Amino acid sequence: MNAEVGHNMPPGSIDLGKATMADLSAWLAENPVIENGAQAEQGKLFFDRTRSTLGDIEAERVQLVTPLNTKLSDINDQFKSHHNTDPKRPGIFDRIFSELKVRLTAFAQAEEEKRLRIAEEARQRAEEAERVAREAEQREQNIKADAAVGEIGANVGEAIAEADSAFADYGKASREAVRAERDVNVRVGGGFSGRALSMRTKETLVLTSYAKAIKAIGPNEKIEAAILSAARDYRKLKGALPDGVIAETTREI
Repeated sequence: MNAEVGHNMPPGSIDLGKATMADLSAWLAENPVIENGAQAEQGKLFFDRTRSTLGDIEAERVQLVTPLNTKLSDINDQFKSHHNTDPKRPGIFDRIFSELKVRLTAFAQAEEEKRLRIAEEARQRAEEAERVAREAEQREQNIKADAAVGEIGANVGEAIAEADSAFADYGKASREAVRAERDVNVRVGGGFSGRALSMRTKETLVLTSYAKAIKAIGPNEKIEAAILSAARDYRKLKGALPDGVIAETTREI
């Protein structure tokens, strides 16, 4: 009367598998080595029973997950057809959004190139202003030296004023160059996120030499797995494995 609903359900494949594994484990404990045909035949019985049990477990798992996987696949298809985080398989919305990013990038690149030219011109003006200021400073020092030895016509005040004016121009040009360099990075404001868009440096690795890269990296499980996978594809296409890859065989039940 107090039994829960479902108490009379038949055991599942895993429950049946536990019994099979218990029997198999006991037999293996009693037969650490198969030494004769009779033992081998007993082992064959456990082999068939275990393989059938494992097949039942997999069949039940597939039966349970198939409708879930189908539903999951339907949901993914519906949403990923519009937006997919995999950049190699963009959805409809992703492709439209990508076009916007392409156009914004083109604008930012053109604006950045213009600002780079402005910054370069400002830097050159600052360098020229510094040269003029240094020359005026040297003239000031020369005139002061001439006046110190009593040379007539040495206008020290005029030289000082000229040098001060030249250094003031240099200071202004230098500040303009710094501002121009700082403003090279283009920022696109507006929108509702509160964050401005700006150009970012994106790194893309390019393989220029398979041999050099593999030699430099050395033995690596990822590289080995990739090469063996490619070798299988090569054999399907060419009918033979590529040089450097061999097939080893073993005999087992």
